[in-house]
Amino acid sequence: VRFLHYPSALGSLPPHVDLPRAVATGGRTTHTFLLYLTDCEHGGETLLLEARPGDAKLVASGGLAPGERAPLARSAPRRGRLLLMPHACPHSAAPVISAPKLLVRGEMVLPTTAPPREATPVIG
Repeated sequence: VRFLHYPSALGSLPPHVDLPRAVATGGRTTHTFLLYLTDCEHGGETLLLEARPGDAKLVASGGLAPGERAPLARSAPRRGRLLLMPHACPHSAAPVISAPKLLVRGEMVLPTTAPPREATPVIG
């Protein structure tokens, strides 16, 4: 878990993906979470971006294929808002206009989805 602080206007991050980290149990993280600790009235959104051909080859190094990317979703920094995304989801941070921007960034392991079980009726 890390604190990210953008103390002044224009702080941003270019398009990228997050890298998995090793965990004590021997596995690797699969998802990133962002917990916004401050409101930014203008700017500072986390942009979830479209994937491009060639991304899959570069994702293991945190890289992305070159080219413009359309935003698919925007998460405005609002105190208490939690954003969860797979590490391989391309994203960027738009320039902060209303500083400061403060957030907690962490990684987590989400279990793989088990196949659906047949429903057991409950009679009672």
